[in-house]
Amino acid sequence: MNAITQTTERPDTSDMVLIHRAFRRHFAALPDLVRGVADADITRARRIVEFLTELGTGLHHHHTGEDELMWPLLLERAKTDGALILRMEEQHERIAELTARADRQAEEFAGSAQPRVREQLVVTLSALAAALDEHMAEEEAAILPLVERVMTPREWAALGERGRGAVAKDRQLIFLGFILQGVPHAEQRKFLADMPFAARLAWRLLGRRAFAREYRSIYGIDPGSRS
Repeated sequence: MNAITQTTERPDTSDMVLIHRAFRRHFAALPDLVRGVADADITRARRIVEFLTELGTGLHHHHTGEDELMWPLLLERAKTDGALILRMEEQHERIAELTARADRQAEEFAGSAQPRVREQLVVTLSALAAALDEHMAEEEAAILPLVERVMTPREWAALGERGRGAVAKDRQLIFLGFILQGVPHAEQRKFLADMPFAARLAWRLLGRRAFAREYRSIYGIDPGSRS
């Protein structure tokens, strides 16, 4: 039997789906972004590598938070789902291996923008995007319903706070833009409603424009041009 924690309130895990959507979208775009760098265009190669590095750092903190704050609780309280949880941890390890390989190749690519290195990086990033998509799809289908059964809202909030705390303050509005980009307005409003008023105001006054500039520097188009 699962050792289920009975609570009167359930955590709202929809925020995790939006964060996953952002990671999946932009990691999936990276192979084409790298492929689009012209031979020897080191300036463009460095810009794409900066984006890759920041995404990879964000993903590392996201997964580390789960490793430390989510998996142990689930293993303790949902013992019959242990095999599923261990598989999630193994997927984290595989994703970390691919990310480390991509980082090594990206460093070389940023310094040369040579075709050989570019193609190696594209292959690795394609494998990473596929592994990430498989992992996050299974997590949303199987783990988040489990979280809603056995974790408390306070425990879930602690995981979110851990993730936000890992983002540098001068990058938080940019990360928020990547999370909200392409999300239906109703879901955007719901996500923003859970944020402090000061953060919502900063997003309206400063964040939207700052994110749009950042997005154009990566994709060459306005955020609204991409669904």
